[in-house]
Amino acid sequence: MDISPRSSVESVSIGMTSYGDLINIPTVDPLTGLCSKEQFFIQAYDYDKKHPYEGVDAIVLNYNKFHLINELYGRSFGDKVLCAIGDCVSQTAKEHGGIACRYDADKFYIYIKHQDNYDFLVHQISDKLALMLKTPDIRVRIGIYPDITREATLEQRFDRAIQACNSISKVRHSTSYEVYDAKMHEKEMFEARLLDGISKAFSEHQFKLVFQPKYNVHGKTPKLASAEVLIRWKHPEFGLVKPDFFIPLLEENGLIRQLDRYVWREAAAQVRRWKKEFGYSIPVSVNVSRVDIFDPDIVDFLQKTIEENEISPSDIHLEITETAYTDNVEHIVSVVKKLQKAGFMVEMDDFGKGYSSINMLTTLPLDALKLDIEFIKDIAENNRGKNLLGCILEMAKLLDLTVIAEGVENAKQYFLLKNAGCDMIQGYYFSKPLETKEFEKLLAVAN
Repeated sequence: MDISPRSSVESVSIGMTSYGDLINIPTVDPLTGLCSKEQFFIQAYDYDKKHPYEGVDAIVLNYNKFHLINELYGRSFGDKVLCAIGDCVSQTAKEHGGIACRYDADKFYIYIKHQDNYDFLVHQISDKLALMLKTPDIRVRIGIYPDITREATLEQRFDRAIQACNSISKVRHSTSYEVYDAKMHEKEMFEARLLDGISKAFSEHQFKLVFQPKYNVHGKTPKLASAEVLIRWKHPEFGLVKPDFFIPLLEENGLIRQLDRYVWREAAAQVRRWKKEFGYSIPVSVNVSRVDIFDPDIVDFLQKTIEENEISPSDIHLEITETAYTDNVEHIVSVVKKLQKAGFMVEMDDFGKGYSSINMLTTLPLDALKLDIEFIKDIAENNRGKNLLGCILEMAKLLDLTVIAEGVENAKQYFLLKNAGCDMIQGYYFSKPLETKEFEKLLAVAN
């Protein structure tokens, strides 16, 4: 098998014209020998003009976590893998009367006549790469947009192929494909309509805060100690939009910072109102995303929010997910120390979800650990989960950290955690997340 870079574009039968001689653009990808992405689209437009009534397929291939190939085997070997993929897509394009290119990095485009089945593409890619890498663990994702009636523009076709490609789980250890269909299109349109109305959603306060109580379980009777702030989107047209849908959507589109700051302001204002009505403060914890941590004015913004609402920094606890600490640790540690110096309590959320938790405890600035819900569910009497819990609680005690367990659903979990020495507990065993008026009923009798 020849995996060396080639110096010329391989000919494919779509009636190519010599645009490269007329327009000063790159015509060849120097690594794979495929046509450049600029040349690819010129040829694709030309193909559409000459075959206006023929169904076409826009296909996107992406090697999932390709950086691991470079890290494990070196960049030179990684380049050979890319050339091997280039061979596969080039062969597929030629066999089906189309064109192919390396769009960027480890992403390849193919434009061919419409096919009824794409298993051949999976086998071509998997067999060739498995032979080269000497492993069946080939992680290529393939997204396909079939346009039989030519309803979409060329750019839309590949945008939708990318959507299909991205819909495939990144944890899959095999080559697989997804076809962009009506359901996926409906989801895309729904997302677009949500994003189109995001400014109005903030100005009209469509995002509502709910509060899940946290109870201090030291002593005979659990005592309401604080609450976690959660967010709900009550859309005027679509009704209740689930957080596990809209939060990733806002993250992907660079809007999570705007949502987080909205939540911080609303939470601070609510604490102020409760303090005035009930005569005491109840701390609430709010989420701080990784994007927020890298915001240069995060400390100033939070301090200003506290001052404007005439409450204390201790009234707002900041939850930072464990995974946020794993990248650019020095910067994150620096920011967290500034937040603590300003008086904010910092909690590590989802503790136990990652792989470096215990090693991180001795070096990271923290005030509390919040045990991941899945970790809680796995705990049972006389098993390793219980033993690990005991170790974590003992270590937390030595480090003067508060331990909070979330997702506690039943009495068995509650008593196990309480007897093991957990400080605070939240979950459906005590209460579901409550709207403001319902939570206020707890405040009225708590103090």
